[in-house]
Amino acid sequence: MTVMGFVEEELAQMWADLLGATDVTLGSHWQALGGRPETAGTLADRIDEELGARVEPAGLLDAGTLEGMARLVRGAMAAGRAGAAPAAPAAAGPADPRAGTRPERPALSFAQQRLWFMQQIDPDTTLYNVPTVLRLRGALDHGRLGRALTALVARHEVLRTTYRESSGVPHQAVAAAPGEFPLPTTDLSAAAEPAAEAARIAAEAGAYVFDLAADLPLRAHLLRLGAEDHHLVVTFHHIAIDGWSVEIFFRELGQLYGDPVAGAGGTPVLQYADYAVRQRERLRGDTLDALTAHWRAVLGDDPQALAVPTDHPRPRHRSFRGAVVTRELGPELTSRLREFGRAERGTLNMTLLAAFQALLAGWSGTEDVTVGIPVAGRTRPELQELLGCLINMVPVRVGLGGDPAFRGLLARTRTALLDASAQQELPFDKLVEALVSRRSRDFLPVFRVMFSFLKEQSDPVFAGLEHCSLDLTGPQDTAKYDLSLYAQESGAGVALTLEYDTDLFGPETPAALLAAYEQTLHDAITFPDGPVLDLPAVRFRVSAAERNTHRDR
Repeated sequence: MTVMGFVEEELAQMWADLLGATDVTLGSHWQALGGRPETAGTLADRIDEELGARVEPAGLLDAGTLEGMARLVRGAMAAGRAGAAPAAPAAAGPADPRAGTRPERPALSFAQQRLWFMQQIDPDTTLYNVPTVLRLRGALDHGRLGRALTALVARHEVLRTTYRESSGVPHQAVAAAPGEFPLPTTDLSAAAEPAAEAARIAAEAGAYVFDLAADLPLRAHLLRLGAEDHHLVVTFHHIAIDGWSVEIFFRELGQLYGDPVAGAGGTPVLQYADYAVRQRERLRGDTLDALTAHWRAVLGDDPQALAVPTDHPRPRHRSFRGAVVTRELGPELTSRLREFGRAERGTLNMTLLAAFQALLAGWSGTEDVTVGIPVAGRTRPELQELLGCLINMVPVRVGLGGDPAFRGLLARTRTALLDASAQQELPFDKLVEALVSRRSRDFLPVFRVMFSFLKEQSDPVFAGLEHCSLDLTGPQDTAKYDLSLYAQESGAGVALTLEYDTDLFGPETPAALLAAYEQTLHDAITFPDGPVLDLPAVRFRVSAAERNTHRDR
């Protein structure tokens, strides 16, 4: 999938408006899409007006690409915050592994540390497994694929790192590059139903329990369904990977398969262990204090998570059992949502989130909604191609006081998202440690509802093969939060997946919630100037909730 931060999304929308471009990506070049020097002045004015960052047109032209302009804008935004209020100092460059700054036992990153502790609490959990299936059609060279996988593991240290402890403190242990990474192959071509058998094996692989002290954080298995039909099953542990990294992994695997010599361009200068060292060096002292102060101003002390109505009382201990329901937003509604957002200086992401917040507010009977949002954590250029777990969760808090219309709510959501993006560097666990005074691990602090917007997935390319497709669908029987709404661009529409905790909800409530969400989106842009909490779908959810729910306080 193509992942953009909020600043990148804003700039992509501006490019689309000014250039009439329909497919703006991080690598898109301003001039290649018809951008002229005089238009760059208009772009600079819009950036100043909409993002509060002053950049010179000449600087934008020098940056050239969307990614380059985004770095320039982020720098200007950081400088503006530094002049206006206490803020975190600008990020310094990465640690250089060649400079000998990495300790013998590098610490885990903050994200890894949390995952490691969760695995110690429940050693048998598979909640943090990332199962993937790459479907390959064509004349596959098994040996070539195995060599490409071996080269990829040699290229990225995080794929050959285990996690040991000394006196209860975990550290990273990077193994030497393997002479050959194991790629067992199973021939299913004689099975009565090869596809069903492949799905069974993939499910088993996805349920593997990793021993983080002994196992490398990925396992691969090649399944042969037919002469020109293969499934490559790769199961990762989240401690070494995130969604952005999955795309890097399979893209580079395809490059190494196609060109074993040039491949992915040699060994990266920056490895994940160096990133972890640099993160800990940076997030202390004044930088940590400034980030903490910002989030305290946004959330207050001891912030309370949104209490949505549930079908069953909340159990004392979470089982993380879950299920999903799905729904599709059609091309017509999606097009209208895009156009409305564009007219209101918002992206599709912001428009979808604003409507979700309205529905949650009406359903819960509150004017204060905080939703968790995943952010990529790759705000510097040297992190764009780094393999590892960089993702962070940030709370996005929006108030619905004053009975806002949807236009006003979208503006509030836009401001909150941009602010959260600008302050995303504080690890969520550090935020909780600083702001939440009392909590139990059985109850999720700060937020219990998550929203994630995903660009349409791009499949990797393997030379000589007719077709490749990547299935990133995770396990369907787990839930990290009470509710998690995933909205992914799919052709001209949007695919919605609502993951829910089955200890709290029966299947009818999440299905009804998705139906109400689609209706809310339709009504919100059809009647954008009336009180958003008076929309029929929102009021329907309130009355339905009051008939048969348990309030969680």
